[in-house]
Amino acid sequence: MRFTHFRYFVFFVLILNFCFFIGCSPWQKTPKKDPTALPESVQRSIEQGRVLRISDYALVSGLNDVEVSGVGLIQNLAGTGFDDVNSIERALMFEEMKKIGVSDINELLADPSTAVVNIKGRMRAGIRENELFDIQVSVPAESGVRSLRNGYLVAATLQDMRAIEGSVVKGETLAVAEGPIMVSDPLATELNNSSGLKQGVILSGARSKKTRYLFITMKSEYESAVMTKRIANVINNRFYISSGTKKGMATAKDNVIIVLDVPPIYRNDVHRYARVIESLAYHETLSQQQRRIERLKSELVIPSKCQSAAFQLEAIGGKVAIDALKSAKSTGDEEIIFHVATSLAYLGDGSGVTSLTRIAKENPAFRIYALNALSLLRNDIDAELALHELLQSPSAETRYGAFRALWQRNPSDRAIRGESLSGQFSYHGIPAPVVSTNKIDDKPNGGGDGIAENKNFATVGWVSEVERTPSFSSPPMVHLTRTKRPEIVLFGNDIHLIRPFLLEAGPTIIINGSKDSGEVVIKKFAIKSDQLDESRTVHSSNLDEIIRAVVDVGGTYPDIVQMLCLADQKKRLSCQLKIDSLPEANRFYQRKVEGVQSNNPIKRQVTFRERFNIKNWFAPNPGNKSSDYDGYKNESDRR
Repeated sequence: MRFTHFRYFVFFVLILNFCFFIGCSPWQKTPKKDPTALPESVQRSIEQGRVLRISDYALVSGLNDVEVSGVGLIQNLAGTGFDDVNSIERALMFEEMKKIGVSDINELLADPSTAVVNIKGRMRAGIRENELFDIQVSVPAESGVRSLRNGYLVAATLQDMRAIEGSVVKGETLAVAEGPIMVSDPLATELNNSSGLKQGVILSGARSKKTRYLFITMKSEYESAVMTKRIANVINNRFYISSGTKKGMATAKDNVIIVLDVPPIYRNDVHRYARVIESLAYHETLSQQQRRIERLKSELVIPSKCQSAAFQLEAIGGKVAIDALKSAKSTGDEEIIFHVATSLAYLGDGSGVTSLTRIAKENPAFRIYALNALSLLRNDIDAELALHELLQSPSAETRYGAFRALWQRNPSDRAIRGESLSGQFSYHGIPAPVVSTNKIDDKPNGGGDGIAENKNFATVGWVSEVERTPSFSSPPMVHLTRTKRPEIVLFGNDIHLIRPFLLEAGPTIIINGSKDSGEVVIKKFAIKSDQLDESRTVHSSNLDEIIRAVVDVGGTYPDIVQMLCLADQKKRLSCQLKIDSLPEANRFYQRKVEGVQSNNPIKRQVTFRERFNIKNWFAPNPGNKSSDYDGYKNESDRR
């Protein structure tokens, strides 16, 4: 037995010595990886002279919208509220009010001028702290509330809702909301489409409490602190803000995540920014960049490759990229012209203004992006004049799109400058061009706003120092918004209501224009016994005067919307009414493919669809409906 134990001991010692000599001792420490070393595949690519882009190593994330929701209290209803004592929403509202010390909660909720509602909104990618966005308001299911018209949402909070262990719970408070409700159907009554009175929108009714940054997420095989730091440096060398000190857009957080801010020029289209970021070269020498630029120049003239080539040149930036893009300008292909001119605009070069203007006029698929590109050229006089010209387009959406582009470019632009009526909504007048043989200043009566002293800008035109040519191709139009920004724009001269008319503006205001009398009477009836009736009289049926009088007696933006929709329905408006007639993203363009022989026209074309969605400049359409329809049906030329 002792001999057997001795043999086992000798065998064990021999095994240990063998492991020691071949370097596999269990006590030998494994060499630590160098934290500053690149992954082997990345190092090989650099050594082999391969130029890879950020998209090869990582992807931009955080491009989705975040839905926020909550419950809120509506006040100022004309007796159409209801106390849903057994509803979950009421219980939540009770607890919220109790937290902030509200007294007599049950009495307040039982008042028929109040109602508890659900509120929700969508915070877009890249939204900034304190930026405004729309919120949707709806009556809870089985509620006894009859109408939200004339209602006002008391300050409420919105949270992101998170799923935890199969239950949905409140997350972080991301926004606060407040404001007047515009019901979804301004023509609805309790007998006709009563559901249209039980939901609505508050334009720009929510204010974000935080900025939503984008993120760059490393692919698993490239997770490395040195990689995230180097990628952040590549981005910061190209995109930064100089305000005393140079601040880059990217911050490496760990070996997986890079936090990505959005520079001002891309805040209207963060999806484009993401594509440009992914097009940045990770490691590239000057000679490699020159060779790549020559290759990209050749790809710019190929429709299927020009978008990617334009993004890469936009990512390179500077004069070399601008010169390369200009080399493709002479081609006659519409898609190529569009991509080149748009990238030039993002690089601050206005060489493509003429092309962008023509595309905005003629090509609906690219219109929204062409107008956005023109709005970026804030110091380019040609871009300004082009947008002024588009204000007179016969296409309703092109005209209003040009207005939005000018407002985005410079809200004080002389051609669109307006005013805030009672602090509730923006009010603008775009008169038709005036024929004049005299050169006069564009600030009549010594004023600074280009509007005559009587402020009746719907009937007063301006003439710039350069004589303007008359244009009668665009008929008068009233445009109002039901998304993003409460706003009314009058395009053209002598816009009026056709007598006789009897219109409502909210539940308490009546506008009466009889056939015989030259006067129009606007009267607001008191809701409560301690209030007095109010009335105003205007001496013509001019729409501008009537709108101002309605606001003067306490009318709100939703009241004005209802009045205009009723006037249009009854054919009492002297011109066309358009609602949210905005150019739309994601329309289709049929790409022509040369060199393909086929008698079938479908086989000779490839469908191109722009994948971006401008969500800041033009709010997305609810339910993917036509931008001319949101509760109230409004026909459009859609040109």
